[in-house]
Amino acid sequence: MKPHTDEPLSDGTRARNRKGSLSRKGVRRCGVVAAALSIVMLMSSCMSQGAVTEKRADQLSLGDAVIAVRLSQGKFSAGLPDPPNDNWIVLLDAQGRGQATRIENKRGSDVMWTERGLSFGAPDKEYVTTDQGTQEIDVKHSWSSEYQRFSLPDGRIAVVDLSDGIRVDTIHPNGRIETTEIPDTSAPVGQCGQHIVGITDTEESESIRSAAFEAYAAQSGGEMPENVAAVIQIDEPTGDVPRLLAVAPAIDGLVEGWMSVPCDGNVITVLSLQQDDPAAVRSGKRNSLEGVLVLQRWDLSTGQRTIIPVLDEAGQPIETDQDNNLYGVRAIRVGDEYRFVTKKGDAFAVDMMSGNARHLFSIPSEKTFIPAVFQVSETGVYALEQNDDEDVLTLSYQPWDGGGKRVLLTTGTMSRYLVERNLLMGYRRSVESFALRPGWDGGAQ
Repeated sequence: MKPHTDEPLSDGTRARNRKGSLSRKGVRRCGVVAAALSIVMLMSSCMSQGAVTEKRADQLSLGDAVIAVRLSQGKFSAGLPDPPNDNWIVLLDAQGRGQATRIENKRGSDVMWTERGLSFGAPDKEYVTTDQGTQEIDVKHSWSSEYQRFSLPDGRIAVVDLSDGIRVDTIHPNGRIETTEIPDTSAPVGQCGQHIVGITDTEESESIRSAAFEAYAAQSGGEMPENVAAVIQIDEPTGDVPRLLAVAPAIDGLVEGWMSVPCDGNVITVLSLQQDDPAAVRSGKRNSLEGVLVLQRWDLSTGQRTIIPVLDEAGQPIETDQDNNLYGVRAIRVGDEYRFVTKKGDAFAVDMMSGNARHLFSIPSEKTFIPAVFQVSETGVYALEQNDDEDVLTLSYQPWDGGGKRVLLTTGTMSRYLVERNLLMGYRRSVESFALRPGWDGGAQ
């Protein structure tokens, strides 16, 4: 273990010594075992046996559904043909009954439940399902993957893809789709109010190079850095160039995490990773995920950026590595805290001004080879877990501020969609994403 340093992490300086870890293995082991035993006992008494009816996508309606699940393309079994290139969208009520439809596979695609309805997509179509039925919208240019979708305050839905530059399909309530394409641009993106923003630099995004250096020169009047970082707005570009909101010298090895961007007026806060040794990463000697957690705070009114170290309860920087990092993090702002859950179920709260972090809990998981999928709200964390042995799904909830894990729904009605076994084919699907009906919490509160 390296010795701790009291040297502050300033803009342009990375943390070099740390002690904490993003992993919390072994935390509250007795509580985990007890909770797991409780869940096993509950499953036998709470498992739903309702039926799922298959329909065409344009025939779906929400009805009494409280949860929507998108299942991934199947993972093939050795010696058997490749599974079909499709996804299933399944709507279930509180008893596990519901509807299912099969659509073409779209990698990384979400289901998103808004006040307007349930939003999901295929490569060449977008769907919005309500109590009255499903609006099926043709997409002009087919795309096989998706980064994220966002619900805008005015009822529009923005669907973002980052596979070749940045592309945004904005779906209006009347079904019109407005497409924005920004070539030569790469950035993790997130929602800030009514806009979609991202953080990039002039090495990653050739499209902003000229404008970013010009903006930095006008702002600083000092020596020009080799690389300039920028906050960009991608939903209202000027031609092929995204609008610049703020610029600052790029910091070597600073990597943005999940861009669920907490906005406070003109201030954007992003949980990020500062690599231990960026030069070693570039040469292939170190993993790009090895580093420590920091917060980036961008003040769009002044263009200033501040880097805040994230410290654990002992005052030590929090480490990341290949297994414990920001990939797949789900986060939300609650008061003055940035609260998030990692893909392994470790939940943290970080004060957005001081960077002081608290480990809140580790969510007990059933024995499974398929990781749980999480969603977060202002009150807590929802987890959807897939049990390998029984092919059942369990939805649970754990409040941020304690109270233990609570099972809301356990159902085996989707088993035939999760696993296909016959003489010609065998494969297993996993949960790609899920969404809960707004206002429904399953009695979690």
